[in-house]
Amino acid sequence: MSAAFTTTTTAPQSVSVRIAGDLDYETIDDLVDVASRLLTQQNELSDLHLDFSETTFLDSAALSGLLLLHRHTTQAGIDLHLDRRPPFLDRVLQVTGLFSHFVPADDDADDGDPNPVGRASSGEARAR
Repeated sequence: MSAAFTTTTTAPQSVSVRIAGDLDYETIDDLVDVASRLLTQQNELSDLHLDFSETTFLDSAALSGLLLLHRHTTQAGIDLHLDRRPPFLDRVLQVTGLFSHFVPADDDADDGDPNPVGRASSGEARAR
């Protein structure tokens, strides 16, 4: 199953991309392209949210792509948020040692939202 990406402007300086389906070596380039266009088109963008609520699978190529997006957002001074992560994504991030890279310890949940939400801020990435 291939992934589908839906982009929504959630606030003047915030954009969300919903990922539906498999995020893998066949689809990660499309997500990187979508996110890269958003980074260049949105002059005042401060937050890029990736909504994983409909993601069904993620492979190592997808992890590599997420790291690339993290690098791009950090360089642009934009916070990257990994929203509504399914349990398998958290497990993959933990096993690979990337959980704390993408999800700050103080940001395991979003103000009472029952779905796990996290973000990797550009400031934290520079501090590492």
